[in-house]
Amino acid sequence: MLAEPRQPQDPSGRGPHPGAPGRGAFHQDHRHLRGRRGGAGELQVSARMLGGEGGRMPGGRESPVGEGELFRLGKFLASTLSLENRLDRVLDQAMELLEAERGSIMLLEEDTRELVVKAARGLDGGRGFRVPLGQGISGWVAENGEPLILQDAVADPRFRGTDPSVKSALAVPLRAGERIIGVLNVSNCTRARRFDRRDLEHLLSFADMAAVAIENARLYRELKREQEKFGKELQLASRIQRSIVSTHVPCASVRLVSRLMPASAVGGDFFSIIPLARDSRFCFYCSTDMQDRCQKLRTEFCPQKFGLMIGDVANKGLPAALIMSVLTTVLYELGRHHISPRTILDEANSAFRRFFSESQYGFATLFYAFYDNNDNTLTYVRAGHEPPLLWRKEDGRIEVLEGEGFPVGLMDEGGYQERTVKLKKGDRVLFYTDGLTGSLNARGEVLGRRKLVELLRESDGEDIESFLDALVDEIMLFAGDASQPDDIAVMVLELEELYDLTMTVGTDIRQIRYVIDSVLETLHGFRGLSDPLVLRLCLEELLHNAMEHGNRCDRTKKVYITVKAEPDRAVIRVRDEGEGFDHRGFASGDPTPAEVLSERGRGLMIVRHYADELRFNREGNEVTLVFAARRRDGRR
Repeated sequence: MLAEPRQPQDPSGRGPHPGAPGRGAFHQDHRHLRGRRGGAGELQVSARMLGGEGGRMPGGRESPVGEGELFRLGKFLASTLSLENRLDRVLDQAMELLEAERGSIMLLEEDTRELVVKAARGLDGGRGFRVPLGQGISGWVAENGEPLILQDAVADPRFRGTDPSVKSALAVPLRAGERIIGVLNVSNCTRARRFDRRDLEHLLSFADMAAVAIENARLYRELKREQEKFGKELQLASRIQRSIVSTHVPCASVRLVSRLMPASAVGGDFFSIIPLARDSRFCFYCSTDMQDRCQKLRTEFCPQKFGLMIGDVANKGLPAALIMSVLTTVLYELGRHHISPRTILDEANSAFRRFFSESQYGFATLFYAFYDNNDNTLTYVRAGHEPPLLWRKEDGRIEVLEGEGFPVGLMDEGGYQERTVKLKKGDRVLFYTDGLTGSLNARGEVLGRRKLVELLRESDGEDIESFLDALVDEIMLFAGDASQPDDIAVMVLELEELYDLTMTVGTDIRQIRYVIDSVLETLHGFRGLSDPLVLRLCLEELLHNAMEHGNRCDRTKKVYITVKAEPDRAVIRVRDEGEGFDHRGFASGDPTPAEVLSERGRGLMIVRHYADELRFNREGNEVTLVFAARRRDGRR
């Protein structure tokens, strides 16, 4: 598409003006157009430019587009994010105003140095058609950065090969600052006239609008790419933050559930369980003859003690999350050395002051504790954090775990006091951050601690997972449509009744001894076991079957073990992730000779002999083992 300078006419209208420049050159009246820069945001179109006085075009003809239409065009361009729709609208309006038969908007691709049609009307080559820079009328305009008025494009020697149907044409560059980003051109007026200088002015104005639309679309694409990149980085940061959090409790008699709800993708609230190293100076369990048990577990950590922390870094978002990651790392490493909670917080406070002395987020509230399963004690330090709530199962009483101490990093001396509370079976402790009690509803009301006390009292007989779900639902119901102003972290710890155990281990033969020792520890003292060796033998057979025959030694698959001791029996379940097997013969008590002679069959026959009951699920990938409790006289 097409355009070139016109020759000025003699006032009489009988031909070119004497002394007029040659074909294809600019008249002196057009020189100001050479330097025109249609920069983004520099759109100024007056009523006169649109059509002269009274909305009329040069020569007395009515302007088909007025100020109102141009205003609506600008409003449309601002309201849509689609570059295609924007360019189509600009081209349609330009062609309507100039009464053109054909038109196109072409954008320059920097890498290929080609003009690509992005909007077109009345052309054989539509959207996607390409023209090398410097070729044809549009290529010339893009390369030279100058507008053209062409009265007879075919006759111009610079543009040989131009479509002979092209008569009068206009072409103007699209600019973004000093850069040429494309070309807007129209050709062939629908009326019996040729394009003139005023038409060129109009087209330059539309070129300004197109350039603004293109530049805005480019900025939007860049912004969207940056947002997507930042979103992916936040997702990664969120995954990293959650990976720092550990909720694995080594003690079989302690159950813990938790929720972390940051106000944004990442936050400054955190909690974690910290494994404590075996050390005879501190751990009664490891300082007795049971120390051999720790060696059998093949772990450097004590299975009867663990650390627990929950905290809240000042402010929220990415800075708080980064500080949280540093703090949790420091606390984790200090906890591994098995020193007291007070000593750990003194050390953490000093480290925090060194690391973040210049930071406006340089402090964090924290509750840090050691739990000892030998005597069911929780020894803790409270560093300006929300006090946990202890619910006593025995009488439904609520105790507030108070304590003194400044937030970590706030003062050189934290003034921490260590306290100890003894837990009983069935007791629950609710740990939380101030985002929970500070939850707001649409009326600006605060949830408060009283509601937590009420929900805790109502949780008697309810599973702690169900209780935590109900607590989160209550927060959502209370807040309604109000936005969450702060991060929320919450944990519920329960000292379970004896003889309950849930474990998940990988397909690793070396884990079998650890599982058997944990089950024996859980069922220690249960009246259903006359000889622990019997249970060890049965479990060894079931676990080997699950890993070798069920999961087929696939290390990506898991084995699930649950133990539940009831007043009259102990129930042990072992489930793998394999496809199962045909167990109908064993389930009926009448296996075939081939089943008995198989490796799995021989083991199951031994288990059936010692257990009071042996069951399978339908798929055959879960085995249930039942031992009945003995009476005082030894009978079942």
